[in-house]
Amino acid sequence: MWWNKILIIKYNMMNKIVMLLCFMTLTVMNGQECKVLMKSISGSYEGDCKRGKADGEGIAKGEDTYSGEFRKGLPHGKGTYTWKDGKVYEGQFDKGEKEGEGTLTIAPDSVVTGFWKKDAYIGRFEKPYRKIDKSANVSGYTINKVQDDINNLRFYVRVNQEQQDYPGFSFVVHSGRYQTQINNNDFVELTNVTFPIKLKANYGRDFIEIEIFQPGLWEIRTDITHIKGLN
Repeated sequence: MWWNKILIIKYNMMNKIVMLLCFMTLTVMNGQECKVLMKSISGSYEGDCKRGKADGEGIAKGEDTYSGEFRKGLPHGKGTYTWKDGKVYEGQFDKGEKEGEGTLTIAPDSVVTGFWKKDAYIGRFEKPYRKIDKSANVSGYTINKVQDDINNLRFYVRVNQEQQDYPGFSFVVHSGRYQTQINNNDFVELTNVTFPIKLKANYGRDFIEIEIFQPGLWEIRTDITHIKGLN
């Protein structure tokens, strides 16, 4: 019937319109500008895009090359940055800067591994020390670096908020070493320490266990509060 022919013609026209709209949408999507906001790698970009900026996984090339995670147009997350002179950094980024753990290869025989903060290398370890354990009566303790040119450890202790004279510390060293133990009026000092050092400092039945990574003069101050039933 003639109306069937009209329906078929309309159906075919609708299909063509839908296909045309799909094609136009894909063309716009594929042709959208996806910016990389770091000038040194802003020449070309292939990868995920969000709101006109590199966002997700991608590869950006310019004077240098970056492959990895992006956020809002900048390297952010895990990735690999290769400079034009051949240096390579593989690790974590934050808003375009090296941040966190990574490895910088300058040459085959020159590799730097450790942690970065705000694009600057801070050392092999993220923090200069680690608190491992303590006994129940230890209400708290602090570890502070006070000098750079002496590699010693000084241990102070307060018991029930009273500073102790000639504190009777003993030590068990798990790694690293020291040369001598000097008992002073208000602290015990370990001299010529080889870092990193991991040790347990005992004071009577109480203790702290720590690990210090960076050289220097460190003061470790311990507060002991006797708790009824734990003495």
